[in-house]
Amino acid sequence: MKDLSTNILEKIKGEHIAPIPRWKFLLKNYGKWAAFALFVLLGSISISVVIFMLIDHDWDIYKYLDKSFWEYLLLSLPYFWFLLVSAFLVFAWHDLKKTKTGYKYGFIKIGFVSILLSIFFGIVFFYAGLGIKIDKIFADNLPYYQKIHQYSRPSIWRNPEKGLLIGRITKKIDDNNFRVEDPDKRSWIINCLNCIFKNRIANLEGMIVKIMGKKIDDNNFQALEIRPLEPRGGMNLEYFLPKIPSPVPSPER
Repeated sequence: MKDLSTNILEKIKGEHIAPIPRWKFLLKNYGKWAAFALFVLLGSISISVVIFMLIDHDWDIYKYLDKSFWEYLLLSLPYFWFLLVSAFLVFAWHDLKKTKTGYKYGFIKIGFVSILLSIFFGIVFFYAGLGIKIDKIFADNLPYYQKIHQYSRPSIWRNPEKGLLIGRITKKIDDNNFRVEDPDKRSWIINCLNCIFKNRIANLEGMIVKIMGKKIDDNNFQALEIRPLEPRGGMNLEYFLPKIPSPVPSPER
């Protein structure tokens, strides 16, 4: 035993091994906790976008796009954000496990805590309007983002050839007709004889509405159903007209 102690001391002296200062150890530990918090935060932001894209999505318009419900569902899921959420949660788990006390917890407990925190803050960020803002930033700056999510983003309503139109009501012509300006500043006369007004649209002029129906010509649109745009997170007509042109599905001939 004495020889072993002697060998260890000689090795320490020979290789100039010194104890790690306490402040370095604490700094490394706090750094891991900070990284964990950062990845949970990024995961929460991603979840807020997922919630926005799922809740604010119009799941009943698949017939206008010549799709079955299941086709439309699979095309509308935000796979890009699912992937980001998964990646951030894995990174968060990896950093928490390396903290001073992280080794005490198992994979399931750490994963559960990470997921629970991300979902909680994701819901908070969603109601604060962050989800829609992040979606808009990505749409404005990433060319392939809209192509990936062309069926899950609200820009799908910029598709009058398919019977989907969005715009601001600029003038009420009579009881059955009014004028709408779409995000491209194009004016439409909407015929609403026997159409359905969803959610009790009262004050027409100035409202942003989604219109389901049929395009008659370049200036006239026959409406079957009209629903108001829910003004979440500052959403307006400019939201439907990103800096990068939106690749809405082209009409099938």
